[in-house]
Amino acid sequence: MIIKVKIRIEEYGSHADSISLCKYHFVWCRKYRHGMLELVRDELAELFEGIAERFGHEIVSVEVEIAPDHVQLFVEADSKWSPAEIAKQFTGYSGRTILKGHPEIKQRYFCGSGLWKDGYDVGTTGGVSEDVVRRYIEEKEKETDH
Repeated sequence: MIIKVKIRIEEYGSHADSISLCKYHFVWCRKYRHGMLELVRDELAELFEGIAERFGHEIVSVEVEIAPDHVQLFVEADSKWSPAEIAKQFTGYSGRTILKGHPEIKQRYFCGSGLWKDGYDVGTTGGVSEDVVRRYIEEKEKETDH
């Protein structure tokens, strides 16, 4: 059985010895889940775009989804960045900037703590489905057995 996978190489990032296509769906929540993100929605979206540009990421979705108490971000990143590093880049800078620029929000909602909860959710997507990868591995195993 031969499995053919179409790869559009122009979509991949490349280095001297590797190519990669890493897309992540992040979700993180505000501390205490107060519904206040709508107060800074536009500023937060601009900050995320700036952070993506600074670190060479690309925000994949047309818009960053900013709900009253959480954020969803679909981002493509270079394989040199781990998901944990990417989350820290977005949450660290945006949290500090928002609270520094809006002391009234910090005083009312945060009592001196940061904007984001420590945890986050991340899922990955790729150029091929899980089923295709499994079939590819099985086929390679069969080839090496002969």
